[in-house]
Amino acid sequence: MPAPLAASEPAPVTGPPTGTSWLVRRPRRSTLVSFEVFPPRPTADPDTVWRNIDAMAQAGPDFFSVTHGHAGHHGVSREALRHLRRTTKTPVMAHFTCGGTDRAGLERAVDQLLDDGVRDLLALRGDPPLGTGEWRTPAGGLGRASQLVELIRDVERRRFGTGFRPGQRPLSVSVACYPSPARGRDFEADLASLWDKQEAGADYAITQVLYEPEDYATFLERARSEGIHIPVVAGLMPLSNPQRLQRMTEITGVRVPERLTRFLRADTPEELRHRGVAATLSLIDDLMDLGCAGFHLYTFNRPEAALTILEHLRVRDAAREYRGRSPAA
Repeated sequence: MPAPLAASEPAPVTGPPTGTSWLVRRPRRSTLVSFEVFPPRPTADPDTVWRNIDAMAQAGPDFFSVTHGHAGHHGVSREALRHLRRTTKTPVMAHFTCGGTDRAGLERAVDQLLDDGVRDLLALRGDPPLGTGEWRTPAGGLGRASQLVELIRDVERRRFGTGFRPGQRPLSVSVACYPSPARGRDFEADLASLWDKQEAGADYAITQVLYEPEDYATFLERARSEGIHIPVVAGLMPLSNPQRLQRMTEITGVRVPERLTRFLRADTPEELRHRGVAATLSLIDDLMDLGCAGFHLYTFNRPEAALTILEHLRVRDAAREYRGRSPAA
């Protein structure tokens, strides 16, 4: 590995950036769509999981994010990250959390990711350990996502030097935000937290799952009025599985609108699939009208709905281009 540059020496820019922050910020001719996947769970057939992930990779989303699942180390599955980096040219973003170790351990974990070629990270505080009920900062560790962003930028400076403009830094760092009313969340505290993450060096934010465009609009208006300028990508579930929607409510505390629940009542699986895709595309259209920076699909490793939505959006992008309209925010 080349020796890191001295702290005062600007690092040379050797070409256009290719990371997720550049993809989110750049002017686009197509709607930005990314997929979240996770490594095989202990009870899952790994061959099926990898086939599903490979099917999504072949469709060409703008980037992947890899959550830790059950095989991760410090919130990251290096196996899944390596697989995607080996089998696709699509940028791959690693989920990275504060839990389980001290500051030195977190720095080592960032170095390991960089050694694997990862340049895109989603910085999260992380959830409390199962059964504990509340978050506790590890001894000598970090307790806030903004502190994790700062740590990642510290490692970036040590490894790559300084002199990079925001948006063209060697590492792309995204963070979470929470526009929808949810059990146990404080809207004002979440806004303040997003400000801290921005000031620590975050490039853009991805929302917790949302179902109402009004929630995104209200959140974005307040964020902009308080000086939060980073792009905000909408985190969406394909709305084709009522059981999975209920499970997401249990995880996030974000309620599914009753009108959506009623709309998804269908007599056949095919009708349910059609209704789910239609509801998702309607939500995406409303969010695009609000200037949404892009869409991050929580796929649960199920490719069918995600690929259908991506295909519909690419067709719509082509239709908008034909009419002389930009499909992008």
